[in-house]
Amino acid sequence: MFIYSYISLSINNVVIHDTLIAKNKKHAYLSIIDKNQIPLKIKLKNILILNTENLNYKTHFFHQLKTLISSGINILKCLRILKSNCHLPFWRDIISHTINGLEKGETLSSKLKEHSNIFDSTTINLIVIAEKTGQYEESFRIITSMLEHNQKTSLQIKKALRYPITISIFSFILLSVMIIFVIPQFEDIYTTFQHELPFLTQIMISISSFIREKIHMAIILLIVSFLFIMKYKNSITPHIKKSFLLLPYINQMTKLNNLTIYFLTLSSTIKAGLPLAECLKCSIETSRSPQYTKEIQNILLSIIKGDSLSVAMKESTLFPSLSIQLISIAEETDKLHYFTDYLFKYYSDQYISITEKNLKSLEPILLALIAVLVGVIMLAMYLPIFNLGNVITGI
Repeated sequence: MFIYSYISLSINNVVIHDTLIAKNKKHAYLSIIDKNQIPLKIKLKNILILNTENLNYKTHFFHQLKTLISSGINILKCLRILKSNCHLPFWRDIISHTINGLEKGETLSSKLKEHSNIFDSTTINLIVIAEKTGQYEESFRIITSMLEHNQKTSLQIKKALRYPITISIFSFILLSVMIIFVIPQFEDIYTTFQHELPFLTQIMISISSFIREKIHMAIILLIVSFLFIMKYKNSITPHIKKSFLLLPYINQMTKLNNLTIYFLTLSSTIKAGLPLAECLKCSIETSRSPQYTKEIQNILLSIIKGDSLSVAMKESTLFPSLSIQLISIAEETDKLHYFTDYLFKYYSDQYISITEKNLKSLEPILLALIAVLVGVIMLAMYLPIFNLGNVITGI
């Protein structure tokens, strides 16, 4: 996708300077005509990149909508105000298309649904409820809270990952330099003595030679593997996730993350006034785990048959007894929205806490591993020097 700047003439003979997103110049031309404008000049401005700024703007978008709606402004005018203050071409294009759709009598949810890579099913369902009830402010508030939570969690995880990733990259560079450049220098020196080298030194020299000889093949293999994974990622991803679940720490973090998403979706949709069956459908669509998706589908079938949520969850092995007990109490006291929100916050805090703890415990392990690897390489290279006197004298 590309960003095009254009000059056009409106039906009122007003000259318009704006930008749009299109696959090519022809598509841009047709998009301008679709807006009932006459294109005068179209110019390629940039390549569209969905960077962090574009992705994070979604939170700002719904926050501003909530604020403007609470002031008594209608949704169409809110979008026009947002467009006039938006500096991101990608979002200006989304808002512009949405405005055009609303002017033609289409709904906000139907226009946002066209951008499924940005707006997930839960967001769309909450907007559909707002359109039916007229409670736009409440729906936008719930969406904003969800997005802010996801953004905050993501930021905390990235912050915790920063140090281990830095250490890993530095270690990889250091070991690569030693194996590819340093060891060959020692090898040249030792071959001049024509003396048998220690076993450890021979191993390190053999590894270095093998890597240097096969490095081109390794790069090609990595590129081919990457392209293969990208092509078949939909079928490969479930198997990779299943393999990771065999690791205790990963399994625990994945379980907490899935529980957080499940109760966040339930809590948000229940607050918005959706029936429980619809809330579970939203949970199915937002679930990132095939295992949890299947279990939630089973829960939905049980609910349709007339079972309570707690009874349906009890039949699954994926939900802790605490969550089942609290949901049972929620059903008895008619406070399902309160307890689902409590469980969401509880599992969210657990997920962040355990993830940070596991990442912190990983740091000393990485440092120890690097120390061992560097130590082995240095020992292998300096072992012959300890016997250098004997080699020189021929003893």
